[in-house]
Amino acid sequence: MAAMRALLLIVVMLALGACTSQPAPAATRIPAPTVPAVGELLAGPRAGPVSTVGYLYLTSDGAALVGGLSYATADPPEPLGAGLWLGELQQLPAEPPLTQAGDRRFGLALAHGTLEGPGAYGPGGAYRYRLAAPVIESLGVRELSIPLLLANTELYEGQPVRLEGQLLSGPDAALLVERLGSGGVPDDTALQVKLAGPIADQALTAGLRQAGAPGVRFGPVAVTGLWRAGRLYPLAVVAR
Repeated sequence: MAAMRALLLIVVMLALGACTSQPAPAATRIPAPTVPAVGELLAGPRAGPVSTVGYLYLTSDGAALVGGLSYATADPPEPLGAGLWLGELQQLPAEPPLTQAGDRRFGLALAHGTLEGPGAYGPGGAYRYRLAAPVIESLGVRELSIPLLLANTELYEGQPVRLEGQLLSGPDAALLVERLGSGGVPDDTALQVKLAGPIADQALTAGLRQAGAPGVRFGPVAVTGLWRAGRLYPLAVVAR
C-alpha cells in the first residue's frame, strides 16, 4: 500500500510539471498579467523603465522591493529571493497600510521606476539592482477560497490573492489542494490550484510532512500570490 501511494504521488508531481498554462484573458485590472513579479524581472533584467510587483520591505537602512517573504524561521518575516534596492523613499503609500512588525514594515506593492545595475546597492552592497525614482502603489490582497477563485478566474486575473489549502510540494512543481488524504494523496473530489514553479522557501517545505515519494512534502498553508493564466505565482507561503 505504501509503495502504491508513493507511486501515485510521483505520478501527480510529474503531471504537474508537464502541465501547460492556458492563454491569459485580456487584462483590465492593475497589476496586469504582463507586469512581472520581482523574481521574474530579475531573471532577465534590462536597464530602463520597468513596472514590477513584490513586497515593499522597510527597515532602518532604507527600503527594498523583494520577490517574496519567508515566515518559516523569523518573526517578522525575512526577505526571500532577489530584490531591488529603493533607498530612502520620499513618500510611502497610504492605503492599504503597511504591516508593522517590530522595527520593520512591509506590504505587497506595485512599483514603477528605472532599473539600474548590475552593481552593489544597499547595506553591504547586498542588492545587484536598484529602482531609481520609484513610484510605489500599495496593493490589497483578496482573501478567497479555492472554489471561489476557480469559479471566477477571469474576475481575479492579474490580482493578488490569498488562498488556504493543503500544499503538495515537489522538487519541480507544487499544487494547492482543498483536501489531501492519507500520506498526502489528493482527494479525488478536491479542487486544485497549480502553482507557478516549485516552492522557493526551503525552510517552509522542510517543516512540512514527508510524503511517500522522494522529495515530496505536504501540509496546510496559506499562499499569497498573483493569479495569472490559470496559475498562482507564489510570493509568500505560511504554514498553518
